[in-house]
Amino acid sequence: MSPTLEIPFRFRRPDLSRLRLPDRLSRFRPPDRFRRVSPRHVLAGLTALVLLAVPAAAAVRSAPAAAPEPVVPDSVAGAETVEYRVEQGGVAVSASYPAVPGAPAFGGEVRTSMAEAQTAFLTEHGSGDGPASLEQRAEFLAASGDVLGARIVRETSVDGETRVETTTRWFDGSAGRALPWTALFGGADQVAALDAAVARALRAEAGVAPGDMPAGLVSDGTAEPPAVPEAGQAPQVDPEGARALAEEYADSPLQDVAFDAAGGLVVTVAPGGSGELRVPVAGEQAAPLLSEFGVRARDAVAGGAPLELEGAEEAPDAALDCARVPCTALTFDDGPGEHTARLLDELDAYSAKATFYLLGQLVVEDPETVRRIHEEGHELGNHSWKHDDLAKKSGGAVADDLERTAEAIEEAAGAPPLTMRPPYGSFNGTTLKSAGAPVLLWDVDTMDWKSRDSGKVADAAVDGTRPGSVVLMHDIHASTVDAVPDILRRLHAAGFHFVTVQELFAGAELEDGTAYDRRPEDPEQG
Repeated sequence: MSPTLEIPFRFRRPDLSRLRLPDRLSRFRPPDRFRRVSPRHVLAGLTALVLLAVPAAAAVRSAPAAAPEPVVPDSVAGAETVEYRVEQGGVAVSASYPAVPGAPAFGGEVRTSMAEAQTAFLTEHGSGDGPASLEQRAEFLAASGDVLGARIVRETSVDGETRVETTTRWFDGSAGRALPWTALFGGADQVAALDAAVARALRAEAGVAPGDMPAGLVSDGTAEPPAVPEAGQAPQVDPEGARALAEEYADSPLQDVAFDAAGGLVVTVAPGGSGELRVPVAGEQAAPLLSEFGVRARDAVAGGAPLELEGAEEAPDAALDCARVPCTALTFDDGPGEHTARLLDELDAYSAKATFYLLGQLVVEDPETVRRIHEEGHELGNHSWKHDDLAKKSGGAVADDLERTAEAIEEAAGAPPLTMRPPYGSFNGTTLKSAGAPVLLWDVDTMDWKSRDSGKVADAAVDGTRPGSVVLMHDIHASTVDAVPDILRRLHAAGFHFVTVQELFAGAELEDGTAYDRRPEDPEQG
């Protein structure tokens, strides 16, 4: 039986306690009409580190009166939340992440961070041995001016034991780049100072023993925080340096950092399994630690101005970075056909995206299916009008054939084909010069047209696929569509992500008239 896809379309407010608030406070309405929530204000004149304990067993129905809270964005115009859930063999993964117009790098970073965690989780638990689940969600921390921030919450449950991990990601709209949490700070000294200050507060205010400090804290609370320059000209962010620093602090609880309405910081930690603690750092103490971007992020949280990003009129985007996670592009030739609708249902069960190389004469016979392919997020490709061998045609004849097909696809779907695939994989120099689009071949041939055996097709697809592979199949064969659930199940369990051709090659610009058969090898993925 194919797994089911559940899309509850839930929108939640940021939750710095890692624990769920009541429904009336914890959920957003759909995009463009978020629920307006008035934030609680911190106590005026907070000038010293104050430790606020959150008992582990408490459901936190209301935060302590003095607890700093983030400012929830009133709205994020045009934002879309993508949600999916896949469950097979007692192992479930789900994710909810934002796509914001004008901030593709932000959505892509949040999505890719989640994909990395999902791949690691499924690599360990994807075989389905025992109940296990990974739930991930992203919650806005800031959306003002040219700054976006999100908190990523990961809840992992294995055999009834649950672990919660959090991190944050930010977006600098002035540079169009996504940044790790360390970009909020001036550099290694400032992060070290924050680490020491948090540990010292835990020891002095909550009596946390040095040996019971939260895992990942470098300091044990016995030493003075290192000195940092007085607040003045905040240093500019070095993106590569910030990413390297984030790697160095990959296990640090400092990742769960946010701004309160008064311009202070709030770090949420869990020392020694004794429950969660929120450590606020007052604004005047936080200021010397911040980078120039951190200052802008702080001001964005406190200011509440509307989000204004260049390119905000464009459709939201959150492309997966296939240089960081194992991706494969499943491609289907010669349709649309009588089995294509069933194939779309099977792909939907895994939130999988594919690329369809369509024949023009079939497109005009079944435009509704072509429109559905596009509307469900799959990619359209040009496979000629009626499957002629293009290597036997003149340059003009090739161009006319492909232009006619492209026009039919765009008329049916409202979107053009982005790449072309020559029938039989047959082409020559004339074909390439006349293609008018990148030429996409494959590196995994399932030979489904020959075997007509779903088991053999599935084995060929799974055994041949590596990160970056393009898999060739034909959705005109029932046996191929029969094989797809097994292909999805096995590759999903191995941690693969199913993407379109354009997403697979993102970052490696495809050129018209050039043939490609797979994404270039990524050394770290092997």
